Amino acid sequence: SEGIEMRRLLTGCWALALLLSLAAPARADVLWEPNNSFYERHADECQYLGRRFYANGAEGFVTLWDAPGGTRVVHQFSNGYTLWVYYQYEDWACAVVWGDEGEISGWAPLADFALKYDDISFAEEYADEIRPYGGEFDDYSGSPAEVVFYSYPGAPESKDVREAAWALDELTGQAGDSYIQSIFVDEDGRTWGYVGYLYGRINGWFCLDDPGGTDFPVREVETPELTPAQTPRLPAMAYVPYALVAAVVIVTAVLLAVFFRKKRGR
Repeated sequence: SEGIEMRRLLTGCWALALLLSLAAPARADVLWEPNNSFYERHADECQYLGRRFYANGAEGFVTLWDAPGGTRVVHQFSNGYTLWVYYQYEDWACAVVWGDEGEISGWAPLADFALKYDDISFAEEYADEIRPYGGEFDDYSGSPAEVVFYSYPGAPESKDVREAAWALDELTGQAGDSYIQSIFVDEDGRTWGYVGYLYGRINGWFCLDDPGGTDFPVREVETPELTPAQTPRLPAMAYVPYALVAAVVIVTAVLLAVFFRKKRGR
């Protein structure tokens, strides 16, 4: 009947749509979220930043708290230390580093940080010289072992590396549309390509003329002037919980002493 045929047609369309969705490459990651109880309660009120900052507290160091205006110190860092600031809540920043024990995340005033020059800084400074990708890498035939990405053309160190055996197919467009989004030609005539995502976030540039290159001239960029670093010291507020515990212990000891003295006096 016509009804059965229509259901078969709709079923076939849904199956085809599902297959196409599975075949299409994923080009977005879920945003990383800190293991922080305050963030979990206020995630909808937090703005994503995802950029690196220098610690730059007025006292020569930055103190990370368990929450904006919190009472428990999570960690402290001398000025100049680099941290990721992933989220902002009002005028507070959630800063994160990873140590031997895993994630260290806490809150400090955003004013206690100075932005480190990155891909966004570069895009803003050279906006007039960056243009959309137009297939400049389609005919690349080199064979580097890796593709090396930098925060910006001429950055002093790389930020990500991908195995060329599969990455080149994705970048040249042999496996579909190229993942290269933008092009920039530097002062020495080298062509660079910007990639935001390549089976994982990159947000970085690689040299189309030398994808595996690691010895490029370092670009001079504006760096913030930091307050001189000092050895961190705990703020007075951080001692309040310990003082309260000590007070409870002392009061309890006094009450017990009075109780037993009265008991012996009977």
